[in-house]
Amino acid sequence: MNLTSRLRILVRSACFSLFQVINMKFSDITGHRNVVDSLRNLVDSDRIPHAILIGGPSGIGKMRLVRALVNYIYCLDRHNGDSCGKCPACLQNDHHNNPDLHFVFPRTGASTKSTDSFLPKWFEFLDESSFMPPEGWARHIEAANTVPVIYRSDADDISRTASLSSFAYRYKTYVIWLPERMQPQCANALLKLLEEPYPDTLFILVSNEPDKLLPTIFSRTQRFNLKPLPDEDISRMLTNAGLNSVEAHEVARLAEGSMLKALDIAGEGGEIKEFSSYYMQMMRLAYARNAGAVRMLSEGIAALGREKTGRFLAYCARMTRESFICNLHNPQLNVMTKSETDFNARFSPFVNHKNVERIMAEIQRAHTDVLRNGNAKLVLFDFMLKVMIQLRR
Repeated sequence: MNLTSRLRILVRSACFSLFQVINMKFSDITGHRNVVDSLRNLVDSDRIPHAILIGGPSGIGKMRLVRALVNYIYCLDRHNGDSCGKCPACLQNDHHNNPDLHFVFPRTGASTKSTDSFLPKWFEFLDESSFMPPEGWARHIEAANTVPVIYRSDADDISRTASLSSFAYRYKTYVIWLPERMQPQCANALLKLLEEPYPDTLFILVSNEPDKLLPTIFSRTQRFNLKPLPDEDISRMLTNAGLNSVEAHEVARLAEGSMLKALDIAGEGGEIKEFSSYYMQMMRLAYARNAGAVRMLSEGIAALGREKTGRFLAYCARMTRESFICNLHNPQLNVMTKSETDFNARFSPFVNHKNVERIMAEIQRAHTDVLRNGNAKLVLFDFMLKVMIQLRR
């Protein structure tokens, strides 16, 4: 059995233990020790700010940290700097029935569905995919081509419940996942709540792209910026999942600080394998100037949906960068899987100083147009035609 097969079998069997959350504590958090210590000190000293922003890239465990923080805030028997996991408050949090803990998250169906109708799916996703891939949530609620957002009605619900007294504990807490996806009306309504907070009401914002928040919201939070996970932390988690140290180190090097990406690489290949196949097809067809096949490929990729198409274009940007770096003939500078390395060994000369900036500019333009609701088929076809021209420079 080859290395890839062993990785897939081992990691698939370990995904359940890595992703599922039973009693989330600070001791379960991988990395981010300085932030953990700071949050613990805020709770211990009774100086919890009314609005906290936990920001950082996707897949590094922000929601895991927030859940550990919430457990610590509510725990009735804290000891050794952690929640006990056994008191009534901890058990309520773990079973998602704390009446004073509320979750707000992107969803679909503003006019026909309420947030409450998504809660069973939300709690299921929260426990089974604790590293919180946004694309996984979109699949979980069958969003199809619709981009989940946080609606104005969600802010109205927050305002209504925040005005009430807490039911069982000192604090009412609102955990808002991906606040950058709030509709403008929702963001403005939330701003009013942050400007004039109700007593003992906490807001914890968990953002993958905090720079997209309203500056006025951003400035009214105490911010904790989480960095990508160190390779050694990812390697240790993968080793605990059953990989040997050499395999775990190689996967961690490719993961770029994201545990989600590490599991994607070490498991079935997921999106990386899919995007790699599309990228290689695109570049081969573009170099061959096969416009008919390029058009069919663009339509196939567009059918993936707007968000996934955006992630494919982000992958194209990374691979274009890696192709250009290959021309420096210093393999230590590249971060690629074996199949990506094999492809670029032959293809990289066609991405050079004469065209790399133009190709990257076209990728950025296509990415922006797709995420702004441009016709993905037309945008991708136009992008691939322009790549076709640049590869011959």
